[in-house]
Amino acid sequence: MQKIKKLIKTLKNKKRIFIQTHNYPDHDAVASAFALQYLLKNFKIESNIIFHGDILRDSLQKMIDKLNIPILPHYKYELNDEDTIVIVDANKKNKNVTALKGNVAAVIDHHPGIEHEDLEFCDIRSDYGACASIIFSYFAELMLEPGREVATALHTGIVFDTHQFTRNASPLDIETVAMLYNVSDVNLVNSLVKNSIKLDDFRQYRYLLEKLRVKGNFAYCHFPDGCNKDLLAILADYILSAEEIKFAVLSAQSVEGISFCVRSKIPEIPANTAVQKLLEGVGSGGGHLDMAGGRIPNAKDFDQENIFRTGVAIANGRVKL
Repeated sequence: MQKIKKLIKTLKNKKRIFIQTHNYPDHDAVASAFALQYLLKNFKIESNIIFHGDILRDSLQKMIDKLNIPILPHYKYELNDEDTIVIVDANKKNKNVTALKGNVAAVIDHHPGIEHEDLEFCDIRSDYGACASIIFSYFAELMLEPGREVATALHTGIVFDTHQFTRNASPLDIETVAMLYNVSDVNLVNSLVKNSIKLDDFRQYRYLLEKLRVKGNFAYCHFPDGCNKDLLAILADYILSAEEIKFAVLSAQSVEGISFCVRSKIPEIPANTAVQKLLEGVGSGGGHLDMAGGRIPNAKDFDQENIFRTGVAIANGRVKL
């Protein structure tokens, strides 16, 4: 049975359906949820898109506004135990997905993860660079063309999550964008990508350049006054663009404790394993081979010097991953 047909069969007789993104969603998560909502509507399955946290980036808010994406914080609805939840761009029980009232029936994700036994539907494809590419594969299975707004959202999500095809991109992501190119609003996609930061962000760039600690091929910086997660990821990519830096870790104070962003250009140092070693005993994390995130929930457990020493040891191969 085609994946999408199984999902439709799973959701067909559910009462209320909510498509939940990971907390503090990014372009890929929102685009995936929007496209899935559109697809389900073709089969007379109504759903609402929800998230926990905030919309952190102006470019994402612009995408939401321009494409009329109906996404709301979960507290805008009174969820109950009878509601059905579909998680996109994340997995059940992940640290970056707040458990809400309702039954998680389905998961669609491109991060490495396990298929929970109680799920009615699970589609995890870690060989895809973006969840939006998985969602588009459902359209392809049905030979259904997405509308211009949905195509633009999917196009944007893939370009952002693969860092313009320089990070964790697969031929499948490239083929997907090639098929979306003539349908989507390419000018809007380019505008969103080119204007992903704002003037105020340069304060964080300046702090990073002044405080960055480098030893060998490892770089680390902590933002004690905070830095939103999306910008932290942009800054991590920026640091890794230096030829000499092969492994980078950024951390920042937040209301949820200490947030981490890890990047690696070394195949022997997978970022998703490295972040777990860095936060062993005090926090958790996960992600991909070249990019990962994590969190220490209790700021009192954060030892900046230990993070730096461990990072250096990992970069030098002195810590087994």
